[in-house]
Order: sequence, then C-alpha cells, then structure tokens
Amino acid sequence: MTTRWLPLLVFLAVPAATLIATALRPEPALTGAALGRQVYISEGCMHCHSQFIRPGTRDEELWGAARDPEFSRQQAPALIGNRRQGPDLMNVGQRRIRDWQRLHLTTPRLVSPHSRMPSYAHLFAEGDRRGEALLDYLDSLGREGETSAPEAP
Repeated sequence: MTTRWLPLLVFLAVPAATLIATALRPEPALTGAALGRQVYISEGCMHCHSQFIRPGTRDEELWGAARDPEFSRQQAPALIGNRRQGPDLMNVGQRRIRDWQRLHLTTPRLVSPHSRMPSYAHLFAEGDRRGEALLDYLDSLGREGETSAPEAP
C-alpha cells in the first residue's frame, strides 16, 4: 500500500474507532427525576405544557414568580413548551402531591373533568418504571428553592 492512502485511512479509522468505543462504553442507567425528564420529553408533554412562567402576565398570579429566561435556555432541550393547553408545570412540585399527579396521569378526567389530556396509564404498567420516574420529575419541578408558587386555583 502506498503512503498516499494513509491520510484517508486515518481520516476514516479514527472516527470509526471513536464511534465504536463510545457505543461499547456502558452508560449509567437513568433513574428518578433524570429518567422522568426523558419520559416527559419522549411522551411529548412539552407540546401541551410549558415550564416557563411568562413575566408580567397572569401566569405569575396562577403559577408563581417568573424565573429568569436564561434558566430555560440553559436546559438541553429547553422545555419552555410549544403551546400551552394545560397548566404551566414549572412549579408543579410545590402545587400538587404525588398521589394527585399519579391519578391525573392515569385517569385525567377523574380529577379534572374538562381535561383534554390523554391517559398515561401505560407508563404505570407492572414492571414499567417510567410512570414513577415521571412522578419523580414532576415532584422535582419548583423544588430548587428559587421560586415560590401560590396554591393552584
């Protein structure tokens, strides 16, 4: 083999070796709120719920003090929300107890008769830890000690 092919081989081999090494490295299993955040994202919750209390709006009366927008921009991905059909969830961990959240996720219209939210009972199937992880994530929202939210109306 001539040396003129060597740069091409290095160009192809180094990224391939890096990809293989990355794929073989065991990733720590997500648990608790970290897994719950992934469930929140994968189930598309951000399409109907925001995690951003809009400053200078009625949001502050309903959901608590607004937070600096930079907080949301630092998240990856940012969970500001696409459009809000349901309540803002930024401080939901301060407003709702875990049992209420579980009931609302499995049977939404039992606790909110006019809710458009679908049931997420499948997340709580036996052996599936996604439902409890989602509850861990929701419980964590607003518990950073930075904001205080009033009781939900």
